[in-house]
Amino acid sequence: MNKIFDIIFKDLKKEKNIYYSLIVVVVISILFGLFFITLLSASDKSLLTSNINNHFDLINNGKYTINLLKNIINNNILSLIIWILGFSVIGIPIIIFILFYKGFILSFSITSLIYNFKVDGIFFSFIYVFPHSILNLIIYFILSYYSFKLSIKIIDSLINKKIFNFKFLKKYIIILLISIIFLTFSALYESYVLPYLIKMIY
Repeated sequence: MNKIFDIIFKDLKKEKNIYYSLIVVVVISILFGLFFITLLSASDKSLLTSNINNHFDLINNGKYTINLLKNIINNNILSLIIWILGFSVIGIPIIIFILFYKGFILSFSITSLIYNFKVDGIFFSFIYVFPHSILNLIIYFILSYYSFKLSIKIIDSLINKKIFNFKFLKKYIIILLISIIFLTFSALYESYVLPYLIKMIY
């Protein structure tokens, strides 16, 4: 496993243009998510507060329904979409949008909790997003990088009539399998550990 991660980190350093481009997308999405709450109307903020409190109340009262299979499917379906888009020459803008969306949701969740619970919201948001949401975003980032890279390789092969290097596909499949494993563990944490932690602090 360490060898695989070493290969991933080396790959990230090789294609710096792709790496930095995706970093910019994530940073912009996080900033947009942080400040988006200021764009909401008073009624929208009230509805947001009500939804957050209801969600936490359900968890605290033991009425939160855990659907592990649904969590696993939700976590992995997006990874499969990103992975498949790598084979499409028009998949790059969609990949960027998905990564932007995940970064936005993460930061907006943090901002919403801080807005609702004030100072305590900083602690609540840390519990609510760490480590599973952070891990998910990292996995989607790595997948997006390789998917982006595959799309560019395909485009380059078509335009310049080069022979496509099929060895990259082996690595691409391994990345998907690793992603599924980590996202499945993330779903397990979100389904069983997170509700328990929320009951302790809420």
